[in-house]
Amino acid sequence: MAGTSAPVALSTAEMERFRRDGYLGPYALCAPDEMAALRPAIERVLATGPAHGDRRVHNRHLDSRAVYDLATHPAIVERMACLYGPDLLLWRTNFFVKNRGSKAIPWHQDFNYWPLEPPVIISAWIAVDPSTRQNGNLQVIPGSHRSIVPHVEATPDVQFDEMADAGYYDPRDLTDLEMQPGEFILFNERTLHHSEANHSGLRRIGLAVRAIIPIVKVLKYDTDSHALQVIHGTDTMGFNRLAPPPAS
Repeated sequence: MAGTSAPVALSTAEMERFRRDGYLGPYALCAPDEMAALRPAIERVLATGPAHGDRRVHNRHLDSRAVYDLATHPAIVERMACLYGPDLLLWRTNFFVKNRGSKAIPWHQDFNYWPLEPPVIISAWIAVDPSTRQNGNLQVIPGSHRSIVPHVEATPDVQFDEMADAGYYDPRDLTDLEMQPGEFILFNERTLHHSEANHSGLRRIGLAVRAIIPIVKVLKYDTDSHALQVIHGTDTMGFNRLAPPPAS
């Protein structure tokens, strides 16, 4: 994949928009044909079990250099640094694979689920496949990050065990974020988002990238071998377990 040699700077207007809306993008990480060339490597990763756990979709940046390089592409990391400061640690990655018939992901705020203190996270969501209304694209509610929404037990028609209480938001305020392969968005840990079920015959793979700043402490690691990587600047606090990226 072609890299970005020069730093990517966000404009003042973009940073103000992130503060107002809780998300930015879509932006281009790479061209659709570049992502198409990378897709077989991702599919091979998802077809194998990881060495560090039992979830094929979780934290594969720890054992796949291709996934690590995608998650830490300068187009993503430089924009994150504009918003959250120069020092960033990669905490988690997750593939979200939606085949035909896959359930919806409910409206939620990410920080509700995460063992972090304080829960300050910036996420990127990268489209590996086309992400459309037909196959369950990501949707957000702009400005929803400015309040904490209680979460309740989820209904059986969605993937998560908890979801945002429907009495605290209006889904009619949503923004659709359709993306072509190689595009990504950035969003805040409190930005309400979800995706509908996939009723099409078109698979949808997305990669979520979770970065924290050094003042955030991981209270519970995902596995005994789980560790974080410095992806921009330095770890100024030393609160968390660190490891180098995979060699290959």
